[in-house]
Amino acid sequence: MLMALPEVCQLFKCYDVQMYKGIEDVLLDDFLEDVSIQYLKSVRLFSKKLKLWLLNALEGFPARLQISKLKEVTVFVKRLRRKTYLSNMAKTMRMVLENRRRVSLLKSDLQGIMGVSQGALTRTRRGSEDLESMEVKCLSSLISLLGTSTDLHVFLNCLSSNLQTFVFQPSRSKEEFIRLAAGFQLRWNFVLTTVSKAMTLRHRNSFGSWHLFHLLLLEYVTHILQSCLEEEVENDGGNLKEMPPDDQSPVQPDQAPCQPPDSSLFQEDESPCMAPPWVVLEHVSQSQCPVGVSSVALRVLGFLVDTATGNKLVQVLLEDTATKSTVKLSLPVGQEALITLNDGQKFVIHISDVPQSSENIHFRESSANK
Repeated sequence: MLMALPEVCQLFKCYDVQMYKGIEDVLLDDFLEDVSIQYLKSVRLFSKKLKLWLLNALEGFPARLQISKLKEVTVFVKRLRRKTYLSNMAKTMRMVLENRRRVSLLKSDLQGIMGVSQGALTRTRRGSEDLESMEVKCLSSLISLLGTSTDLHVFLNCLSSNLQTFVFQPSRSKEEFIRLAAGFQLRWNFVLTTVSKAMTLRHRNSFGSWHLFHLLLLEYVTHILQSCLEEEVENDGGNLKEMPPDDQSPVQPDQAPCQPPDSSLFQEDESPCMAPPWVVLEHVSQSQCPVGVSSVALRVLGFLVDTATGNKLVQVLLEDTATKSTVKLSLPVGQEALITLNDGQKFVIHISDVPQSSENIHFRESSANK
């Protein structure tokens, strides 16, 4: 079938990237734009329903095309949710910046904490104070701007400039960017959390204002780094991997004997619904099953290795507690799989990259942003 060809799916992917970029520009081009709360709610509602609409429209299309389009819409939805979340925080933080008394108190408390907590903020496991101090310098530059401007663009431009200096400019490859971004985000979170602890222990009155500032700075860095990584993937062409024929499920059969999982990453659990955080089962279709209620549970059995390609697979078990039936699947790491059951229920299994060490990047998606 023509639409099952990799070249055709790649063409659709290019069109989808441009289409979603256009929709994003229309809905929420700049998250600092002053829009109503009701409008943001409408945008979030649209983002929640879009994937389901697409899946229903793709009913009967080749599995390769469905997965390709599902991947692009997932990236778009996540980016749109991040922007609506940032927009909500920006609206609240803007009210803080417009209150001179609160800004003056916040700046005074932060300057005091930065002075007495310098040792804790610059401490690092590698013993390299220069490496750790770049995040402290970044925060200090933001603190110095408090009271000089009420425009959030000024603060975020300052933060973007620091990201450009410490992450983007030194990066010579995608792998190096991921490493630098992971390190910066980890240490940035450490610095902001350390300040929050100090504010709590000293019972500072400006803690509420700092908490809002903390969330905005943390989520903005996450959004910038994640968006850049998504663009890198798009620029790489996003070549589709080999998919099974259309009359088969878009997952691969067992390729090699099951290998025992790393005990530091996975522990066996008797509960059939327990799974590591990097494996997510999402119910995405309407059926006779009541809304929010599904008898299908997911558990991880172990890891597999494709002896032909060397690719790592994750072996999962889908169990329908209502019918007492089970299905065992082997899914590729870092991808999504669309599963359709006999009763018409559709599920998407998200399998992110399995973490191997603390150096791997982890772009956090706040629970408030789901």
